[in-house]
Amino acid sequence: MNRTLGIILFALSTTTSAAGFLEPMELEKLTPHPDVEGVYRYLTPGAAAASSYDKVIMGSVSFFFSEDSKVKSIEADEMKAISDALKSAFVMAASEYRSVVLSPGEGTALVNLAITDINMQNKKRGLLGYTPIGLVVSTAGNLAGLRVELREAHIEGELVDSVSGEVISIFRVEEITDIDGKKKMSWDDLVGTLQASLTQAMASWQ
Repeated sequence: MNRTLGIILFALSTTTSAAGFLEPMELEKLTPHPDVEGVYRYLTPGAAAASSYDKVIMGSVSFFFSEDSKVKSIEADEMKAISDALKSAFVMAASEYRSVVLSPGEGTALVNLAITDINMQNKKRGLLGYTPIGLVVSTAGNLAGLRVELREAHIEGELVDSVSGEVISIFRVEEITDIDGKKKMSWDDLVGTLQASLTQAMASWQ
């Protein structure tokens, strides 16, 4: 289960893969989070409680594609925009309850995130056929200009002791909430759901 030792420093890198973040045996262990609707988790037996960590650090963001996805890659500027938006959501959610830091240390929990089961198709391009990088604002509510259209996705991740690398818990956000009233899933829905879920989860650490 240990995926952390090589990325324990504050990671800005983003990876793509057709595999999954959580392994099948890990997914089988997940049970509904008692305080956060639509989220499933597993607490590692014998690991320190999340409440014992007073600081958090954002780790890596990984992308994993569904076999059914027509598109299995994201261009670098759009990948960075999505990754930055997720990290901004993390900081906004975490800072309400914990100190957000930039390096590992005692009392610091590392959060690694992954967008999994990504199913997407290319959006219809306008006359220019591209989105200027300068217009991609990487915060929740500003990812509508991306060239890739999201059909389905989930969020998975792990909470890790930033010093020992011990996995404290793993989690999966099964339900992505529609934040703009549209039936079609968007990247903004995914970012908004992450922020709301993390806020509720960290509130339950108290």
